[in-house]
Order: sequence, then C-alpha cells, then structure tokens
Amino acid sequence: MSKKLSTLLLLIAFLLSSVTAFSVALAIYALIDDKVIALIFAGAAVLLDVFKYLAWPVAVRVLTGARRYLMIACALMLSCVSCFATYERFYSSIDVSKISKAASDDVRAGALSQAVKKDFSLIDQLDKQAQAISQQAMVMREKGMVSKALELETSALARIDRERSEALVRIDESSRELTDIKSQVAKAASLPAFLAQLLCVFFAVCLELVPALILTSLLSCKKPMEPAPKISETGQELTKTDSAQVAESQAESRETPETDGLLAALIEQAKAAGPGSSVKVKDFAKAVKVGNVRAIEAFKNAEKLGFVRKTHAGYIAS
Repeated sequence: MSKKLSTLLLLIAFLLSSVTAFSVALAIYALIDDKVIALIFAGAAVLLDVFKYLAWPVAVRVLTGARRYLMIACALMLSCVSCFATYERFYSSIDVSKISKAASDDVRAGALSQAVKKDFSLIDQLDKQAQAISQQAMVMREKGMVSKALELETSALARIDRERSEALVRIDESSRELTDIKSQVAKAASLPAFLAQLLCVFFAVCLELVPALILTSLLSCKKPMEPAPKISETGQELTKTDSAQVAESQAESRETPETDGLLAALIEQAKAAGPGSSVKVKDFAKAVKVGNVRAIEAFKNAEKLGFVRKTHAGYIAS
C-alpha cells in the first residue's frame, strides 16, 4: 500500500471515529447535571472510544491467547455503547424535528390563525365605527355645528385609519408566517418510522466497523510478511534461495556455521506449529540442547526471514 493511500485511509478513520467519540461524549454529558463531573466523564468517554479503535488491531495482530479475547471483549462492549449513543443522537434529531413540526402546526399555526381572525373582526368594527362617525358628523352639520363635525371626523377617522393599517400589517405578517410553517417539511418525513430507525442503526454500525477495519488493515500492511522459505523433506537442508538468505543473515550476525542447523530446526518447528502459534525460546533451546543465548540469536535470524514474529507475549510463528 502506498504512503499516500495509507495516510488518506488513516485520515478517514480519524474523522469517522471522531464522530462516534463526539456522540458518546454528548450522551454522557447529557446524563449528568453537575457540569464539572459531566465534563470529566465525557472526556473519559472520548478516551475509551479512542482506546476501542486501537484495541482491535492490537488484539488481532499483537496479542495472543486469553489476553486477545479479553481485549476483543472490551472492544465489543465499548462498541455497543458507542453504537447506541450514535444511534440515539442520530434518531433523536429526526424525532425532535418531527415533534417541532407538529408543535408548529398545532400551536403556532393555530395562534396565528386566531390572530388573523381577530384582526379581521377589528377591521369590521372599525368600518362600522367610521360609518357611525360619518353619520353623526352629518347630523351635526345639519344643526349648524360644522366646526365640531369637522373636528370629530378628523380625530376619529385618523384613529380608525391608524388602527386599520396596523391590523392589516399584522394580518400580512401572520399570513407569511403561516405560509412558512405550512411549507416546512420535517426531517425524514418521507420515510416510515421503521425505515428511519433501520437507517440510523446501519449508519451507527458502519461508523463502528469502518474505522476499526481501516486501522487493522493499516497495521497489517505496516510490516509485510516475506514469503516463507521451503524446507526439504528431511528438514535439515534449505533451498538455494533460503540458503542464500541464511548465509546473508549469518554474515550480518557473524555466527558460526552451526547457526545454520539451529535456524533450520527453528524454521521447521515454526512451520509445524502453524501461523499464530507461540514458539518459546526455552522450549526450543531445550529441544536442540543449546544455551538460551544461541537460541535467541537463531530466533532473531528467523525473525529477519519472516518465520517468527516477536510480540509482547514472546515469539509466535508467522
């Protein structure tokens, strides 16, 4: 794998894992009232989420035996918690959108409709008041009170016009807001509830699996294994290519010719044990009747050739 591709995959894994870490942190933070304690536990949740993604490649490539299964069990439990937190955050946002839309339609739209009706009623009352004032002013003019009639019409009709204009402005604003509310669409409104839940579940599971697979693959490609050399049927001689590699390894380590026989025996034992099996230095030294120092040198040479791999638990066959 090229360096650019591995860097791109690592960046993708980091960004995807940050989504789940943020979701878990929000979920933990929302459960605790005390802000300080909530921040502490949210930070711990982020660290556990990061550990979860690192646990997969470590368990698969490094650890063996009971420790591998314990690490996998911890990663699975943390993945379940993270997956549920991501699902809850994702689906709750859809649910909140639907609830908000229903509340807007029922409460706010109803209030606006009532306000529009009230303003229309007010306009009708103002029109009636204007007609009544006009008739009253006409009567006053007939009685010769022209100035008082003019004063009455000027003050009363100006007030009526002002109130009518304000009512019309309110009606226009309410109508536009009603139109906006009716035109809004809730999130995932076209999806049934079951399909929305299924989508959230699949998305949460993918957010858990993809970063773990990327990190495990990158660690696997970090140290490419060399093809295992072939051993003759007697198990005492190597092929020509492997003999050249053994000779080169001996030249680098400046060992005696007897190392060739130890290396051949170690290679035979590693192949017989099978990939991933533990190959102990003490057991090998006891079997071939040599000291631990010479056995360790043989293990180092075999590791250079790719037959064994050193881990925290010791050497294992490749």
